[in-house]
Formats: sequence, C-alpha cells, structure tokens
Amino acid sequence: MNKHIKKKRFGQNFLTDKHVLSNIFGFIDPKADDIFLEIGPGSGSMTEMFLGIPEKYDAIEIDKDLIKSLEKKFKNEKNFSIINKNILDLDLNNFVENNKKIRLIGNLPYNMSSPILDWCFKQIDLIKDMHFMFQKEFAYRCAGNETTKSYGKLSVICKYFCKVDILSDINRSYFDPVPKVDSSFVRFKPKEDKKNSNEFKNLNFLLNRLFNKKRKKINKTLVELFSEEDLSKIKIDFNLRPDQLSLEDYVSLAKINIKNG
Repeated sequence: MNKHIKKKRFGQNFLTDKHVLSNIFGFIDPKADDIFLEIGPGSGSMTEMFLGIPEKYDAIEIDKDLIKSLEKKFKNEKNFSIINKNILDLDLNNFVENNKKIRLIGNLPYNMSSPILDWCFKQIDLIKDMHFMFQKEFAYRCAGNETTKSYGKLSVICKYFCKVDILSDINRSYFDPVPKVDSSFVRFKPKEDKKNSNEFKNLNFLLNRLFNKKRKKINKTLVELFSEEDLSKIKIDFNLRPDQLSLEDYVSLAKINIKNG
C-alpha cells in the first residue's frame, strides 16, 4: 500500500492519522446488525477498523490498482467484498437485505462531493445515515442555515432530506498527499418523513430561481412566479433576500407552487 502512487484524477488524499481515524470510528459507532457501504476505501485504513463488527461491509473503489491491494489485505474477511465501479452507477436496491437500511461512509474526493450527495438523496429511503469527509468549505455549506454566511441552495437541499451535523474539522496535514485545504467530517441523518418527489422538484425550481438573484429581495421573483391571491397568503417578509429564508419558508413556497401545477 505504501508504494501506491496517488492519482489526482481520482482525488486521492488518504487519511492516515490513527488518532483521527479512531475518533471517526467512535462517531460512526458500528453495530453488529449494520450493513455498511464505504465509498472509496483507498488504502483501507478506515476499512480495517470496521471489519468483523457489522453484519455486512462492502466497499466500492474505482481504482483497479487499489482493489488488488485491498483484496490481498482483506482476503480472509468473510463479511467483506469490494466492487470496482463508479459509485454513481450503483443501485442501492441491490444491497438492501431484510428491509435493512444502509450506512454509508467515505472520505470523498472533493470534485465528487456534489454528485455523490445527489446520488444519495435520490435513494434516501434506503439509507440509515451517511458519514462523509468533505472539503471544509463544502461541509459548512451543507450544514449552513439562514444565520450563517455559508447558507445557500445546497444548505436547503441537505436540510430538506437530512439532519446535518459537522462532527469534526480535520487539518489538511493528516492526509497523504497533503491537500490545499482542510476538511470536515459530517453526519447526515435522513429525516423520517417520506419525501414527495413533486415537492422536491418544485423546491429545487424555486431555489434555482431565487438564488440566481441571491443579493436581491425576493419580492420581484415571487411576483413573477405567483398570483396576487397566492402572494396574499404567503406569510414571508418579501423584503428578505433568498439567503434569509428558512427551509420551512422554502417548503411552504414549494407547496403553493405544486397547487398551481
């Protein structure tokens, strides 16, 4: 493993510090009846801490060179399997057993953070929780709210689907090779209420329209989208900017937009 040449195109920055890995293990707290899927196991530093504990542990890795090393390293592990595939091409339905939801973990490539989150949200009903390592700036955008500078469209979408908590900020020096930015370890806990695909479609539409004019007051955009009758029913201050509206505000607007077809 030590001789593996890190591949920039795969965003390979391996977490190597044992103390940090131990803290992450504690945050995740695996149980014997869990089903795990690790995205990008890399050198297997996190993987080896979990094996032997959960009922099932799969890992998906796109780098064939790493797969050879991982298969050799964990050849005697009965509850472990590794898949050579792009995570975005994976259907989680193939991993569901006895209606058990899947726990996702991973130190994600910075350039794949958004696509992987989108992939998760499309299958959110199959997921128990997600524990991901992100670029720090991206992590804070995920966890942002209307009182923080990091708040935006991504914040609203993440909070629509999940309770989001930043568990730890991780200095860049703990990774190999050392990236240019620090990271944060984040927990996503899916909300129990089943999401309406039409509601999310309308929410996404509104977010795009409003955050396209992030520095402007929302009144002009809302006038373009809603009738006078609907506007009279909206209990939101029209003098606010898009980054001052709460998730609840956006959902209420999405529900009105659904009614209008």
